[in-house]
Amino acid sequence: MQTFTYSALFKFIFRFGNILVTLLLIIYIIPIAWYLDENLFLLIPFIVSLSVLFIINRTYFTYYKILPYKIEADEEKMICSNFLLSNKVITIYYRDITQLKGGIFDGRLSGVLKVCDNNNVCIGFSQKMKNSSKLITLILSKVNKELYDKVIENLSQRKKKNPGK
Repeated sequence: MQTFTYSALFKFIFRFGNILVTLLLIIYIIPIAWYLDENLFLLIPFIVSLSVLFIINRTYFTYYKILPYKIEADEEKMICSNFLLSNKVITIYYRDITQLKGGIFDGRLSGVLKVCDNNNVCIGFSQKMKNSSKLITLILSKVNKELYDKVIENLSQRKKKNPGK
């Protein structure tokens, strides 16, 4: 059984990165809100800042739900554990995987990769995980042929769009 985890830096960023950004945005938003009645031109940065704050926190809450910090993989399943603020353990069998989304699975160079099974259980992981390429290779080698072909098609479409890369 192989174990995949994050380095301490990325574990910290994925767990607590939004707290620092949220505090900085709130510090920025408070004076704008204070002077909003005196200058309506401040409405634009106020709305933009609130939107950014909402998007960042929504993204992090999604990560908190689907991002395990430890994945153990063998020849038939992945055991995902160490979720933030949860003791849950999720087991996904390769034969039950119905969707591979995000990141390299969709032909992009970065992003959170999502693995979903036929019970609508999804987990995500980042390519920042130690030896994530081994995990990606293992997943692709074990999923059904149709799903594998779909991922390969997405990758080949990316190469057609960017032939020099």
